[in-house]
Amino acid sequence: MIAKARSISHGSAMTNYATKHNRADIVLTRNLDEGLTPLAMWGAMETIHQKYEPKFRRKPVTKPTLRMEVSPSLEETKGWTLKDWYDYAIRFLDEFKKEVQAKDGKKKVKSKFNLDRAQIFACLHFDAKSGIPHLHILINRIDLDGNLMNDSFIGDSVVKAADAINVERGWELPEVIHEAHEKEITEACYDILRGMSSYDWSSYKHGLESRGYKVHEQRDKQGVLHGYTILRGNSRFKSSTLGKGRNLTVPKLEATWKKLHPVVPSVDKPSSIVGNSQATEHNSARQSVAQSKPKMPSVFRKILSVDGKNYSIAMPVDAYKAMKETIESSDESVQFENVLNVAMLLFMNYVDAATTVSESCGGGGSTSSNWGKNDDEDERERARRCAQHANWLCKPIRKYKGPHR
Repeated sequence: MIAKARSISHGSAMTNYATKHNRADIVLTRNLDEGLTPLAMWGAMETIHQKYEPKFRRKPVTKPTLRMEVSPSLEETKGWTLKDWYDYAIRFLDEFKKEVQAKDGKKKVKSKFNLDRAQIFACLHFDAKSGIPHLHILINRIDLDGNLMNDSFIGDSVVKAADAINVERGWELPEVIHEAHEKEITEACYDILRGMSSYDWSSYKHGLESRGYKVHEQRDKQGVLHGYTILRGNSRFKSSTLGKGRNLTVPKLEATWKKLHPVVPSVDKPSSIVGNSQATEHNSARQSVAQSKPKMPSVFRKILSVDGKNYSIAMPVDAYKAMKETIESSDESVQFENVLNVAMLLFMNYVDAATTVSESCGGGGSTSSNWGKNDDEDERERARRCAQHANWLCKPIRKYKGPHR
């Protein structure tokens, strides 16, 4: 099981996201009236924020909500019911409470944040691609008595809580799992390089993807490759952490291939034959370069601004038309435009920006961090898939009822 947490300011959008239709069941609520809609739950938290605003006037609380994601593995949660998830959420919060109390114990103040007096709700999500279940937990950092949760090193606190439960249940620790996966990927990289008759980045990348991994390239504005990251499920592995002495990074990758393919001495050929061979190789190389130059298709371009940051969109016009045709019709042109923007951002693999736009228009949902082009998928099919996922992300919210506390 792994866990992460951070304080956020956008509680309303996160509430929508955490309770999105077909993405979540509400597993647990605490200090919130039964039957509240998602936005009403956030409204109840805002009421507490406003009530104690004068108390924090000298140092305003800009991030009053704590967002946590807790994810056991598929094997660890096989056969779980909502009741199992409820019990698990309670156990995790109890362990997290110890960490909060330990921090508050170091503060020289009389009033202490009380997790039992905090407004909390937890929802169960399933990843859109992998199906891996995980909990989203939202906590009001200002409790009902006006005490503020200390969020210093909050990420370390949830990791410690998760580790305690891992040990308690005999689950593998995240570090052990990560190390095993890192070794597995390193061996795969070497195996692919051994099987290549000549060094070629595209062949290397395809070899990794054919084994179920995703490869995220880091290229500059001129398209030159400078680095890459391998994604295994929800985990990311930088090339600099793989292999030995950074020998699987882009600058050293070809040299590593050469070490795995030692040169075998060959019998000398007559000079005329060698000359003809070199000429043939030179011509073949020129033809290969010429053939590799892609024809420039008609391209649709647009700049989208999300939270003050500009995102460049560039896609074939045919793909753009296919995308627009796939977006579900809406009576509101604004909603159609929002869905289209989300689809275009997904097409360019700007997943975080796409999620932000979908949340801002009342939607939200889970999108895999390794969202991108599938093998043997043409641009129009990819555009249609992005549009379908954008339709899904921007649908209105429905609430599922689960156990309460």
